Amino acid sequence: MIVLRFLGFAVALTLVILAARGFRRRSLRLPDALIMTGVGVALGFVSVAPSAVDPLLRELGFPPGDARRVIGVLVLSNILVFVLLLRAFANTDKLERRFGDFTDRVAARKFGEEFGPDVNPKGTGKLAVVIPALNEATSLPDVLPLVPHRVHGLEVECIVVSDGSTDETEDVARKHGALIVRRDLRRGQGAAVALGYRIALLRGASVVATLDADGQNDPLELTQLVKPILDGEADVVHGSRILGDYESPIRGRQLGVKLFAWITSVLARSRITDPASGFRAFSPEALNELRFRENQFHASEVT
Repeated sequence: MIVLRFLGFAVALTLVILAARGFRRRSLRLPDALIMTGVGVALGFVSVAPSAVDPLLRELGFPPGDARRVIGVLVLSNILVFVLLLRAFANTDKLERRFGDFTDRVAARKFGEEFGPDVNPKGTGKLAVVIPALNEATSLPDVLPLVPHRVHGLEVECIVVSDGSTDETEDVARKHGALIVRRDLRRGQGAAVALGYRIALLRGASVVATLDADGQNDPLELTQLVKPILDGEADVVHGSRILGDYESPIRGRQLGVKLFAWITSVLARSRITDPASGFRAFSPEALNELRFRENQFHASEVT
């Protein structure tokens, strides 16, 4: 037990020294330095006077005794480690969001320098079609040519958001007349779509639609998709791969869509046929009100 107490005191002293050094060098924030120091002081206190924790351990069901005391301290330390891990995960998520926002700002700035803000100078209205793409050089040639040039009198502008693509996605999109948002950091389809919405609003879009780059959606149906918004009947419109004719190359995907749709319909108490559809349209007012937080499976977030 003496060796264990000596080892505990050495670890405690090391924690306090590292906390002080880290805070002095500004590699640790004040809350982190205080937590680290507190853990070190508590460990040192238990190492010097282990019997001082007996009242607390007795309340937790550990009667006095060296072996039982060690077990009790281990239980408390595991709880503390679990809490600190949760805090570390929260800090990691916060850092990831900040870094992601930084990369989005860089991508938006590069886009503005290359294509400009163009707020529809013709005054005829504009439909911005946002297409998130990750290594879709082979599928974009089958999708982009089918996007109509005008829909209900609106000029159509395709905005391809390259989410860290490493193939020829950006070159292919440019050859087919699309505007390209280049983001070198791969954040996920949801984050790519959110960045595309931001760009579309900056471009002065009257309506913003999304289209999958892998050919799941028929670009010719954009006319039907945006009509309820133009008629003032809706602010958000979702396409469905279940209604009408739908060609599904993967049977498991189709069954999954139907199951998820049933669960969502029960929870929402409203009939929803395809909650995971990426074929959607928004009014600018709706996009300004909505907040998108999901970086990956974004479609169901709006549903």
